[in-house]
Amino acid sequence: MDFCSYVKSLPNERQEVITQLARLCRVTNTTVYRWISGDFIPDALKRKVIAEFLGKTEKDLWPNV
Repeated sequence: MDFCSYVKSLPNERQEVITQLARLCRVTNTTVYRWISGDFIPDALKRKVIAEFLGKTEKDLWPNV
């Protein structure tokens, strides 16, 4: 399941996860929403941090990168 699908599949904690990702990556919530919509892809370091936080592999979250 890619990053966009995974975050969208979170029923109740989606907003909390978005806020936590923004803090971990030191970006705004708007930037995280842009990643979710597919407008932008986080850089390599942020992808690593996100994958570790979500307990997924980078390849699973961003298969085309």
